[in-house]
Amino acid sequence: MTDPAAGSLHHGVAYRPEVDGLRAVAVLPVILFHAGVPSFGGGYVGVDVFFVISGYLITTIILRDRLAGEFSLAKFYERRARRILPALFVVMAACVPLAWMFMLPKELADFGASLAAVSTFVSNVLFWRTSGYFDGATELKPLLHTWSLGIEEQYYVIFPLFVAAALKLVGRRGLMWSIVAVAAASFALSLYFTTRAPMINFYLLPTRAWELMAGSLLAVLPVAGVALPTRKGVREVLGWAGLILILGPVFVYDDATPFPGLAALPPVLGTALILASVTAGDSVGRLLTLKPILWVGLISYSAYLWHQPLFAFARLSSAGEPDLPLYLALSALTLLLAWLSWRYVEAPFRGAKRFSQRQIFVWSAVGSAAFIALGLALYASKGVPQRFDARTLALLDPPKTSVEGCPLSADGLRRCPLGTSGVKPTVIFLGDSHAYMLADEMSRQLAAQGRAGVLIHTDCHPIPRVYDNRQAGDAAYRAACDRDNNRLIAAATAEGVTDIVVAIRWTMRLYPMGDTIAAPEFDNGEGGVEHDTPYRRNLGPDLTGAAAGKQRAVSAYLSQLAAKAQLTIVYPVPEVGWFPPRVNLIAQVNDGATPEVISTSATAFATRNAAAITALDAVAGANIRRVRADRLFCDTVVKGRCVVQLGDRLYYSDDDHLSTRGAAFVVAAALAR
Repeated sequence: MTDPAAGSLHHGVAYRPEVDGLRAVAVLPVILFHAGVPSFGGGYVGVDVFFVISGYLITTIILRDRLAGEFSLAKFYERRARRILPALFVVMAACVPLAWMFMLPKELADFGASLAAVSTFVSNVLFWRTSGYFDGATELKPLLHTWSLGIEEQYYVIFPLFVAAALKLVGRRGLMWSIVAVAAASFALSLYFTTRAPMINFYLLPTRAWELMAGSLLAVLPVAGVALPTRKGVREVLGWAGLILILGPVFVYDDATPFPGLAALPPVLGTALILASVTAGDSVGRLLTLKPILWVGLISYSAYLWHQPLFAFARLSSAGEPDLPLYLALSALTLLLAWLSWRYVEAPFRGAKRFSQRQIFVWSAVGSAAFIALGLALYASKGVPQRFDARTLALLDPPKTSVEGCPLSADGLRRCPLGTSGVKPTVIFLGDSHAYMLADEMSRQLAAQGRAGVLIHTDCHPIPRVYDNRQAGDAAYRAACDRDNNRLIAAATAEGVTDIVVAIRWTMRLYPMGDTIAAPEFDNGEGGVEHDTPYRRNLGPDLTGAAAGKQRAVSAYLSQLAAKAQLTIVYPVPEVGWFPPRVNLIAQVNDGATPEVISTSATAFATRNAAAITALDAVAGANIRRVRADRLFCDTVVKGRCVVQLGDRLYYSDDDHLSTRGAAFVVAAALAR
């Protein structure tokens, strides 16, 4: 998010109303994107627009004060504190009671960590470090959006010193070229990490700095003697080009677009063009200064702060996904709260008349310390599980696998030992997260039999010759995956191996984009819809994309294994759609008790997984044992239903992974002799 206040005052810098309008163009797509409004799949680029605006305005202020001999770091950070902290503290405080009520223990612990991280402006680092497959869904994190504040404040710790050093050592022109050089290096780093480390690329300053520096460069150009466009016709063309470059990605991109990197260039360039060329009297300027647009731009910082918590707690307080009308209502509420926040929180703190510099620093320190202390307490207490009795807690935080991936071996394979230590492994366990979820129970049951095994996987698609869509066109990547999967098959069929167990989330891995009757994400038809579409879109079918090609890949893989040892195929585990611990929490909040039974439609399971089951049934071989997980959970206790929970027995840890209690049934069937 950008500098919240520079809208009407700019502390002596000439006010440009079109910049407030540009803020509105940035914040509204962000809100509508997070609300899931159709056609706004790329609305997140609004944050990049804010970065450029912020770089431009703050650098303008720094240069003005530097060249006038009036710059003071104390005054600079006083301005930042006045603008950033009051509204931020109010939003953080508002989140605390709702988090206490609607968050599961781990979620509340993570929320505590985010309180501390936001207060020290390192939330971007926190969210980078905690972005993982088993991590809670990002849309459930009320303070996730503060990653952009972390980026900005880290930039403004370094940038004033950078400007001072450059002006002293190389002068104004040298400062301009220094910014160009550093921005180019940052952009190159972003390009490099786009596919290699997308989370680093998204969350950290080194790969985002070029966006702020694009705005900084605009502020430096006139000081360095470089004229900006003045001819009206040129300004008009550049202004409309800039607006198209911003709005185009809003409607063209989606949450699967590799970002930032090259995809961030259009909105950044578009913002720079508008800042460099548009005035309030131009056609684009007149559009941006329409009163409703100016009003939204004026409250844009508070709107940005409020929207994510409102959406997150709407999701946290509902077992299913809130519908679009509710999101639109929350979007309207966002603007109302933003206006109140701007009027009664932001505006009073901007001027020096009501609060002195000393008061600002003292209250900033006290507020930050309070949130840090509270956040660390929530984190250290592991989310205060004492809020719940022992029975309820077992349903909110069911025991689950400790395996989220195995250590990397020298041969490029990842291995986790299972069962009795010191005994030669005879059981090889293969798959993806649906193998991990069984790993602890597999290890326990093998140990009870005096046997040992190894869980082996690679960093590629779990079915050989099926490739990750992100790099499916990369010949080197395919070759590396082929090599690693050949090593995996060799290890699985080595001398002494008697049993091979394969557990994969077959439907999602084979049909992630819904190219069968199944949908990309599971919908139980009762309000429970799974939401991990970006992850799925990065998991492609084999390169042909045809059902026959997928069948060949599955058959070739499993037949090769069955030719060497007893092969056990674990068929699809019924998906839930809901997050069962949250179903229990909401029932506890609303009714004071957890439900006796949670179940989903067996018909929904059968429809969803028909193609994958047919593909597995078609694999021929004498040494194949088939474990139908659905027959363990569906049409057993409740006719026509797949059981998720019975009384105090919760069989799932999330919407598709079994808890250790549920895993025990599947592993027992897989190891039966």
